[in-house]
Amino acid sequence: MSMKVYKIFAEVYKNYDTVNTVCSLGTIVQWRRTGAKAAMADKGRLKILDIATGTGEYAIELYKEALKKNKKAEITGMDFSENMLSVAMQKAKERGLAIKFEHGDAMRLKYPGSSFDVVTSSFALRNVDDLDKFCSESKRVLKKGGKFVFMDMARPDNALQRAFLKSFWTVVGGIGFAENKKAYYWLMESVDRFDKEGFVKRLRKAGFKDIKKKNLFTGSAFMVTGRK
Repeated sequence: MSMKVYKIFAEVYKNYDTVNTVCSLGTIVQWRRTGAKAAMADKGRLKILDIATGTGEYAIELYKEALKKNKKAEITGMDFSENMLSVAMQKAKERGLAIKFEHGDAMRLKYPGSSFDVVTSSFALRNVDDLDKFCSESKRVLKKGGKFVFMDMARPDNALQRAFLKSFWTVVGGIGFAENKKAYYWLMESVDRFDKEGFVKRLRKAGFKDIKKKNLFTGSAFMVTGRK
């Protein structure tokens, strides 16, 4: 990850969850649940790596989904921001959740090849410097036949949805996040810039199979799944 991205997340970690909730019109909770169900769909014990876990919200949703399905799952959340990880670790400690949180770089995963049954990442792809490297590293640490579940936000396909979200985010950025407008505007603009179709092509180029893309509720988020 670049130093620019590192500094941004070092600044916004304290109310990052609130920002995500507001910018997604509150639907990010449902998006995470959808992703967690997809990640937990395979049978047997699952060893899961959540790349760029941030404040740990998706890793926690994975843990909750495992409990619902009475599945044995070993979940590791990894992030390059110590500040974000500190929030994630505190949540897990307070709630008594057996989730491992570790420092690491998505561009140079420290894990051996074929280590995980499932690799996930939620709402971090827009901040990755080299998506080709991200794809190749994700594939490397997956076991043969292993599954990936990636989610993020991007420009909605529908023109009316695009216009509404742009107006909404402009108002929210101007009123609600006065303490760090530059950082929050950067985060919101990254949604508009992200090429989700291009990302799917990169996944194919990396050699993933059975790739499926699904737009999530409100059209401003999407989920891509596939296998090694």
